[in-house]
Amino acid sequence: MVDGEPEPRLHNALASSASVYLRAHKDNPVAWQEWTPKTLSLAKRYQKLIFLSIGYNACHWCHVMERESFSSPDVAEILNDSFIPIKLDRESRPDLDDIYMNYVTATTGSGGWPLNVFLTPDLKPVFGGTYWPGPSPTTNLKPATPHDEAPVTFIGILKKMKDVWASQRERCLQSSSEITDQLLAFAGEGIHSQSDSQTREAEPSSSDPPEPLDLDLLDDALSHFSSRYDSTYGGFSPSPTAPKFPTPSNLTFLLRIGAAIALPSTHTRFGFFSPVPGILGRESCLTAARMSLHTLLAMSRSGLRDQLGYGFHRYSVTADWNLPHFEKMMCDNAQLLGCYCDAWALGRDPEILGTIYNLVEYFTNPESPIVHPEGGWYSSEDADSRTTLSSMSNGAMSDDKKEGAFYVWTFKEFQAILGEGDAAILARHFGVKPDGNVPAQHDMHDEFLTQNVLHIQATPSILAKEFGISEEEVVRIVKSGRAKLREHRKTKREKPEVDTKIIASWNGLAIAALARAANTLATIDKHRAARCQDAAERAAAFIRNSMYDDTTGQLARVAGLPASQRSQDADTTNIAFVDDYAYLTLANLALYDLTLSQPYLDWAVRLQSCLDERFNASTTGGYFQCPRPNDSSPPEQIIRLKPGTDNALPSPNGVICTNLLYLSSYIQSQNPSQSHSEAAAYLSRARAILDAFAVEIIQHPFLYVTLLGATVMEQVGVKTIIAPMTAKESELRRLKGWGRTVVRGIVSEVMICTKDGVCRPLRREDLEDVDDLDAEAEEEKSRALGKVDSVSSVSALRQAAVPASA
Repeated sequence: MVDGEPEPRLHNALASSASVYLRAHKDNPVAWQEWTPKTLSLAKRYQKLIFLSIGYNACHWCHVMERESFSSPDVAEILNDSFIPIKLDRESRPDLDDIYMNYVTATTGSGGWPLNVFLTPDLKPVFGGTYWPGPSPTTNLKPATPHDEAPVTFIGILKKMKDVWASQRERCLQSSSEITDQLLAFAGEGIHSQSDSQTREAEPSSSDPPEPLDLDLLDDALSHFSSRYDSTYGGFSPSPTAPKFPTPSNLTFLLRIGAAIALPSTHTRFGFFSPVPGILGRESCLTAARMSLHTLLAMSRSGLRDQLGYGFHRYSVTADWNLPHFEKMMCDNAQLLGCYCDAWALGRDPEILGTIYNLVEYFTNPESPIVHPEGGWYSSEDADSRTTLSSMSNGAMSDDKKEGAFYVWTFKEFQAILGEGDAAILARHFGVKPDGNVPAQHDMHDEFLTQNVLHIQATPSILAKEFGISEEEVVRIVKSGRAKLREHRKTKREKPEVDTKIIASWNGLAIAALARAANTLATIDKHRAARCQDAAERAAAFIRNSMYDDTTGQLARVAGLPASQRSQDADTTNIAFVDDYAYLTLANLALYDLTLSQPYLDWAVRLQSCLDERFNASTTGGYFQCPRPNDSSPPEQIIRLKPGTDNALPSPNGVICTNLLYLSSYIQSQNPSQSHSEAAAYLSRARAILDAFAVEIIQHPFLYVTLLGATVMEQVGVKTIIAPMTAKESELRRLKGWGRTVVRGIVSEVMICTKDGVCRPLRREDLEDVDDLDAEAEEEKSRALGKVDSVSSVSALRQAAVPASA
């Protein structure tokens, strides 16, 4: 009771949430609240600890904890009486997820989801962790021996936190303040920035100016990846037992280093050019290419990829990529599409092209589970789904969901669906075994007993020799068998739930990737290229019409839902963050690059202006994750972060820096005589970002590969070739991997933009470093160097890290 007013009894408030993940907890006995000003004020008024649980809909362990703990009346009784329980969708509020994930990672040495943190009424963390076992019989484990400690359980933690808050509140408050100060110092360590508003922001660990960045940092980053490279299975990991993530930003970085000196089979040039080969050496560039191509091919053949459907799962528990956690994240697959396009440009491997086709289907097929009918894509597919009760004649579903149930197979199922003869061939092809192919050490509770995760174990040529039939017959059997398995899965199994959030930033990544794919496929498969372009443009139109306010320039992070599915405070949390603006700007530049439609460039300029107005640390460089807080209300974030590292998503500041350099090039090339000052302003802001992160880039270059790529661009220059074209535009498009833009009726000669943002006519020596193109490309280069009297269009090729002659 406060001031004679009894404390209100809370009830579960998630039924009307806009989040699929939050609504999945609406029937919990826990009195879940959303993160709203009203909820936060309750914690302050009644001086209660907040129990904040952060997750996302596709997360397997989030579902496990929901079943074990949050559905338990015993857990609910403690949570409801002693805490303010708040459920948060990390995909809607990445700012809060990052802050508290930093805390848990720093204090426990690891992170993940569900992310569970106890907060003071002032939102400072007191204690946190990830998954904690609940009171169910399957997880309430006893000590192995009398001398062992009992496993930590969620109920035990709740009781402890309740007692500590009641008896040692001042100590908790002091400790949480000290922890927050440490988080603030950690966030600012090595960053050349200072607080420039009332919000607590990362301050520099030193007042000294940043050291100039040296391109030798490329070698440092490459050495790091080489030391963690798995030469057997591909990929990168700190230890053989650690999980493996694709981390597309790192693969993109390595591919572009590899392209500096092309492999023997390569007919194109893209990525980092001179002076990168001079810094790293030819052998190092080849090593980068081999590591990235090996990894992408290994992933494509593995259980990480859905071998019967579309796309890739999130990550692998095992070193060989063959036991994934089965959620599919749209943002991962969007980035991987770009990686495979880069890999095709580098190596021309037909297997890589097949993976591109598969990913294109995932994003363009109307029947794909992530495709929104009006344009754009949903965020994820769940890891868990219900299994068929095979013992029941009606094919009913079990009540319990299991991870991977939609994707795994028994040998007996293969025999029943394919017949014994074909089953033997398909089982060998996919590595299916009668006892299952999941290693026992990774299946402690026998969840995958006799189950098999499909991966490519034997190619048609191997199968032909082993089974004594022709390779053509093997291909026919495998193709037919795949179709039967796919149909069985489609009609007899419950599909994983789709989280139907349409997130601006993730859709920006997908638009950019599809624009890249349209360029890649332009001379290979015009039909697929057109589908890529259409899907990208429809998604951009959907976002502009449904998630963007042309009057204010305000972007929503998540596409709106019907009013009946909105909570009272939903609109207050649907703000866009720095990644939404950054990735959507990237998308518009990619569409401009592809279509030459001026509105895309104009929208990119407008989005960048919004970033400058609302997110830019104007006096210190770089961009904050959140817009400037409203002066009339206290900020919800205890720390205002500047995201610089590459993680599952590319560094927002790295992407912004790259966007600014391209905008400088595009703006200047459109009207060299009038736009120098505007281009110079873009260039200046890009350099300010690099200055803001200079110390950390120097200390840990492998964590900042997108900013490293931008460093190459800034120091060497962004080369823009504006080449006159004949009617045979497809000839120029054979220069795969080079971005190009057809600019209509602007100039009639080749131009180049130097690193200072000054454009001038191209000189013959500017292309002398491009010396290994095939005969057709050489002919096109000669054509570009000549002048054309009657020009109907011009094609612009822009490429990072090509030195401009003085």
